[in-house]
Amino acid sequence: MSLRKRLLFILGGTFALLWSIAALWLLGDLRQELERVLDQRLESSAHMVAGLLEQIPQSQISPDMSPFTNPLLGGLRRGLVCQVRTLRGEVLVRTPNMVFAQPEEELLGFSNSSVDGEEWRTFTVQRHQLLITIGDRLDEREHLQQVIFLAAALPVALALIGSLVLIWFGIGQGLSPLNRLRLQLASRKADDLAPIELQTVPVELNPLVQTLNQLLTRLSALLERERRFNDDAAHELRTPLTAIKTHLQVASMAGGGTQLASSLDKAEQAVERMQAMLEHLLLLSRLDENANQDIEGSSQPLEIVRQVLEHLFAHPQFARIEVESCLQGPCIARVPDRLLGMSIRNLLENALKYAPSGAVKLRLEVLDERLYVRVTDTGAGLDEQQFVDAQKRFWRLRANNEGSGLGLSIVSAVCQRYKGTLTAEKHDEGFTVSLSFPCQSASTP
Repeated sequence: MSLRKRLLFILGGTFALLWSIAALWLLGDLRQELERVLDQRLESSAHMVAGLLEQIPQSQISPDMSPFTNPLLGGLRRGLVCQVRTLRGEVLVRTPNMVFAQPEEELLGFSNSSVDGEEWRTFTVQRHQLLITIGDRLDEREHLQQVIFLAAALPVALALIGSLVLIWFGIGQGLSPLNRLRLQLASRKADDLAPIELQTVPVELNPLVQTLNQLLTRLSALLERERRFNDDAAHELRTPLTAIKTHLQVASMAGGGTQLASSLDKAEQAVERMQAMLEHLLLLSRLDENANQDIEGSSQPLEIVRQVLEHLFAHPQFARIEVESCLQGPCIARVPDRLLGMSIRNLLENALKYAPSGAVKLRLEVLDERLYVRVTDTGAGLDEQQFVDAQKRFWRLRANNEGSGLGLSIVSAVCQRYKGTLTAEKHDEGFTVSLSFPCQSASTP
């Protein structure tokens, strides 16, 4: 069911229900008032005839008198019948062809009686030794009520139908901003992700338009990031593939010995570099894919540091690494162990690469329920803008630097995904990069 029909059903149904209740209430009161007025007519007519009886000599009262010449019957209102009889049951005056049967027990006032299969409403009053009965037919009363009810109900029905029509068009006007929004989205090209702009947007539609604009903005950023990623990946993978091809060509032309071994070694290094780059690209792709999903993870920092040091043990400058733990006890970081380990390893490898001499210090500490990992080297470091650029994919400080240019990009993506922070600071002793994640004590449930 469309929204317009649903609103019409709800509003129109409510409106019709209220109108129906009011109409039934009105018709009920009208019926009671009509019955009261008709009964008053009977009663007043009976008293009028009784008053005339006191002014006419009884000798002039005869059943054979014409209703047009009989003063008792000539004053009756149209539709009423009259009968005057004595207490013994003798009919003195009556409307032609109308005789009310004498009941076994004389009843004064209002009553219902049946004459020749027809139902009558009567009123009887006693004046001296005479009984005056005035009556009208119940079917005529019902017909009169139906006519009055129809006259009263017809305007109500027309007003109700008119109200439903106005509600239908009013709902259409009220939903016109939604229709404009639909038309604007339908007329867009597939690659048009610009924010939605509508004139005179109702307050109720503002959250919807804002949410759609936020979605379009995120989608546009995602597509732009994917486009840059594909362009950069194609460019970066071209270099190691070219190197592999070159070294293999040299190896095929070499007769053997030192030149062949050197070419094969360089080809193997290029393959390892490309393999590492592909692993980094795959990790970044998974982080982007799960950016809006609530994926929990935890790790024990000391165990992760031990695994990282084992992995870097074969590094030619491994001896420069100094580890300092200020942890008061076991703690659990709110980040998966694999991602925390890769982040720490990337920071250590960058420090060993860009600070060719001096110690590389790795410090662990917990402050305000956050785990801080600080890597300090004695190199020149990066200024503020360079550090921001270094978090972009495939960025390098110098074009001839080795590596994939994805190290800090991965660390930054992990921080964004798991509520972490990544900061850098230049100081007299060198350059420090700090990484932090939420954590809790191992004893805390």
